[in-house]
Amino acid sequence: MPFANTLKRASSSAITVGVLASATMLAATTPASAATGQLTVCSRGDYASYVEFPARGGMTTNIVHRGQCQKFTGFGSSTAVESINVYGIHSPSTFWVQSGKFRPSRGGNVITYGSSAHAWASMPQI
Repeated sequence: MPFANTLKRASSSAITVGVLASATMLAATTPASAATGQLTVCSRGDYASYVEFPARGGMTTNIVHRGQCQKFTGFGSSTAVESINVYGIHSPSTFWVQSGKFRPSRGGNVITYGSSAHAWASMPQI
């Protein structure tokens, strides 16, 4: 019976280590929750990306290169919902990825995935 208890403890420890390692990896790859007036853009696909704000005269974020994340601030604290368009760049082409909504008072994250042929994005929760 002592061997069975030792085996249970060892397997419980291994599971705990696995769960902690998974949580650490997830935290390292997920942008933090956005603050008021902030939008974080991450390019996880094989292309660079940027976000356009049509209601703000077509203002855009800077280009975020593939494999990088960048925080943009100064969007204010309005509770109004704004339309956003996400574009990808795979030189020399620029292409539409997806449209969505953004509420400055909540902030948000835009994360692009895939390839220029099959691009998609996760959008802020409004």
